[in-house]
Amino acid sequence: MRQSTGSRIVVRAAGALLAVAFAAGCSASVGSKEVKKDEVAKQASAALGKKVGREPDDVTCEDDLKAEVGASIRCELTDGGKKQGMTATVKSVDGDKVNLDFKVDEAAGAGDSAEPTDAASTGTDAGGQAVNRAEVARQGKAALTAQVGKAPDAFSCSEDLPARVGATIRCQLASEGKQYGVTVTAKSVLNGKVSMDFKVDDTAGG
Repeated sequence: MRQSTGSRIVVRAAGALLAVAFAAGCSASVGSKEVKKDEVAKQASAALGKKVGREPDDVTCEDDLKAEVGASIRCELTDGGKKQGMTATVKSVDGDKVNLDFKVDEAAGAGDSAEPTDAASTGTDAGGQAVNRAEVARQGKAALTAQVGKAPDAFSCSEDLPARVGATIRCQLASEGKQYGVTVTAKSVLNGKVSMDFKVDDTAGG
């Protein structure tokens, strides 16, 4: 893994329902001017299930959705006791078929000021209290390998990661004879599963 000065590798390990964008097509009755909110919720749940491999526990929407391009409504999904907002937007209308885009809000505290990167879905069971340091290292090594196409020579952490949103620990990776510090942050905790971000320091020796 080659690390150039001034660049930062950020592997975002977003939780399955964080900041997810996905699309779905749903059919409204011919001549209908809107898609009923229950139908929007149904389509959102099904589309999210296809996107992340499982449907949320519940989806509810505030209003019916006008069958007009650009129209949007707010919905709320519940998963594992956690609630997140979601926006449903009409992308196109073709006869009686209304194509929708859904965007799940990023959870509070899950923002990231670093440059955006492709997401690497990385999560692990927390065992109730913390993620074992060896498991954090294993997940970090796998996520970085997926991000840059090459596994680091070594990846180790000195402590366990608390199963608490916003908790951080420091780890170390070795690549091409250099040592880099890595900040690991618990971005979400859902159903006992902790999703993590791994940020490699800009320069070696951290």
